[in-house]
Amino acid sequence: MRGVRVNAYGKINLFLDCVGKREDGYHEVKMIMQSVRLHDEVYIKKAKRNVIVSDSPYVPSNKNNLAMRAAILLQEKYRMPRVAIDITKNIPVSAGMAGGSADAAAVLVGCNKLFKLGLSEEELMRVAAKIGSDVPFCVKGGTAIAEGRGERITALPELPKMHVVLARADYGVSTAAVYQAIRPEDIAPREDLFAQMCAAIEKGDTHFIEAHVYNMLEIPSFRIEPRTAERKRRIQAKSVDNVLMSGSGPTLFGIYATPEKAWESYKKMSQLFPNVYLTSTGGFDLINSRLFFR
Repeated sequence: MRGVRVNAYGKINLFLDCVGKREDGYHEVKMIMQSVRLHDEVYIKKAKRNVIVSDSPYVPSNKNNLAMRAAILLQEKYRMPRVAIDITKNIPVSAGMAGGSADAAAVLVGCNKLFKLGLSEEELMRVAAKIGSDVPFCVKGGTAIAEGRGERITALPELPKMHVVLARADYGVSTAAVYQAIRPEDIAPREDLFAQMCAAIEKGDTHFIEAHVYNMLEIPSFRIEPRTAERKRRIQAKSVDNVLMSGSGPTLFGIYATPEKAWESYKKMSQLFPNVYLTSTGGFDLINSRLFFR
C-alpha cells in the first residue's frame, strides 16, 4: 500500500485571553487562531508495528508524541492498521505554534484518507479533542475562534493574506507551566477587544488586526521565562511594531498588512536573532486538501 504525505500547518494567536478557571482544573480560554504557511511534513504508511521518527532530536519517538497518540486512538476505535510515521519538522518545537498538535491533526486526516475510514470532519474533531486542546483547530485550520479548553471551534471568514515574521528562540517553554503560573489578578477579560477583532476579520480590516493582536499569556510566560520578555524588548527597540508572543511562547511574531512592512521587520529581527522566518497566513482546510500519495 502506498503511503500519504500531509502538510501540518502551524498557527499563531491573533487574540488569546483567559477568562477564568474551570472546575476540571483547566483554564477557560477565548482565542482567535490563525493558520500560517510554515508547516511540517508528515508521511504515513502501513507497517507491521507502530513506529514514529523525526529529523528533530527534540521530538519524542514514542507514544508520548501527539501524532502517535492520534494513530493509536484511531486504531483503538476504528480497527485501523499499524502505521509508520515520519515527520520532517519546520515548525519550531515547544514554541507556542502548535507544531505537535498540527502533526497529530495531519495523522488524523491522513489516516482517514489512506485507510478509507470515512470519518466526517465532526468525528475527526471529536477524536482530536481527546489528544490535545489545539488539535481540533489544527484539523479545521484557517481562521477560527477557540473556546473552552480550546477545543470548541467556530470558523471565521478566511483572513485576507497577511504577512508574518516569526522569531524562534533557542529554548522552549512548557505550556502547562505557563498556565500554572497564571495568578487571579492576571485575569481581566478583554471582551471589547475580542469583539473588535472579530468584526475586523469579518470586514477584512488587516490594518486593525495588525495593530491590535493580543495575548494575555505574555504575563505568566514572561514571569517564568524573562528571556522572552527581553527578546521582545530588543525587537521593539529596533522600532518593530506590534510584536506579540504566540501561544504560551517563546516564539515572537509580527503580522502585517503589506509585504513591504513585513520585509522591514524581518530584516530588523534578523539582525538580532539567527532563527527568523517570513511566512504568511492562509486558509488551510486539511479535510478537503490534496494529499500526496507515494
